[in-house]
Amino acid sequence: MSSRLSRLLTFDRTDRYGLGVLLALVVLVQLVVRVVLPVADWLRGEPVRVPLLSAVEVPALDAVGTAHGEGVYDVLVDASAGQRAAVVAVGVMTVALVAVAAWLVLAVMRSIASGDPFGPATVGRLRLLAAVLVIGAPVLTAAELPVQGWMLGTLDLGGLDPATPVDAPWQAVVGGLVVALLAEAFVVGRRLREDVEGLV
Repeated sequence: MSSRLSRLLTFDRTDRYGLGVLLALVVLVQLVVRVVLPVADWLRGEPVRVPLLSAVEVPALDAVGTAHGEGVYDVLVDASAGQRAAVVAVGVMTVALVAVAAWLVLAVMRSIASGDPFGPATVGRLRLLAAVLVIGAPVLTAAELPVQGWMLGTLDLGGLDPATPVDAPWQAVVGGLVVALLAEAFVVGRRLREDVEGLV
């Protein structure tokens, strides 16, 4: 690998600052989308958009026996104050989870930059980050689905089942498992460093 490419791939101070700004923007966007905008819509009396999973009705296709699946549609719900508060509460939970994950990433990055990447604090933060991803993301999904079902249950859907699409957070769970594996690698690295230091 050339020296120029090596310098390009080196994660230096500028990259750390850039990552910090990027993570801050991610948290800010989540705050606006999941909390600020729902509260603003609540104050203006705007309806809440709720995804509805329903069969696609195409009479022309049905007439010739063509198979087709289901589609996801956004329906407008004139939600009650309690339903809107539940939506905002789930949004606050989402922002809190994203903020904690971002803080843990920055803390790990600072530990690595300080020259002590295998310290117990770094391993603990990586394990906590893994728990946030593996446990927190599914908990958020489980908290959001009943709220959506509650709002859909108040609508006259004309005989349609009030079903909401389930988007399992597989990416977050897999990412959390990778982070947990990385934490164990750091534990092994710390043991090797201690063994080397004991031989000196």
